[in-house]
Amino acid sequence: TLQALTAKSGAVPEFLGRTGDNFQKLKALCKKGLDRADMVLISGGSSVGARDYTLEVIHSFPGSEILAHGISISPGKPTILARIGNKIFWGLPGHVVSAMIVFTLFVKTSLNQLGGEKIGRPLPGIQARLTRNIASAQGREDYIRVALEQGKTGWEAAPILGKSGLISTMVRADGLIRIDQNSEGLEKGEWLEVLLF
Repeated sequence: TLQALTAKSGAVPEFLGRTGDNFQKLKALCKKGLDRADMVLISGGSSVGARDYTLEVIHSFPGSEILAHGISISPGKPTILARIGNKIFWGLPGHVVSAMIVFTLFVKTSLNQLGGEKIGRPLPGIQARLTRNIASAQGREDYIRVALEQGKTGWEAAPILGKSGLISTMVRADGLIRIDQNSEGLEKGEWLEVLLF
């Protein structure tokens, strides 16, 4: 999935392999990527469990610097952004949907910048009316998957409910809506921006 998203963004992805919770194997794959590419993406191992080695692997490379570990969004909180020498290193969440959303919102912009583009919006947007209330916890940005439907007065955004890790919710979605970290949610009938996939 990350390979497809990377290719769609105009980059040339190279699959380096898979490994379990093993420091030496993970470091070897990361070194291979750092030697061959401008950016390394890994998925999984970015939380704070005893067997999550991503941070240890990053710190084991000379010239490494953690720029961010954990971002205030849901889904996607355990994301890591690091610099190793002059290379960009992303540690994405292990849940596929979380990884896809973080890629779409952040990694794609990073790839575009590497390609010489100015930093801009990650996705085009359209205005749509929300079809139901959505609650949100304060203190983080929430990104909700929505399906678009043509209504009498314009586009309507129907939230796609389900567990955050269900890939089917991404398949059915046309885009994302953002709930601000200082908001307790959105109300049915509100006009808002949908970030289109």
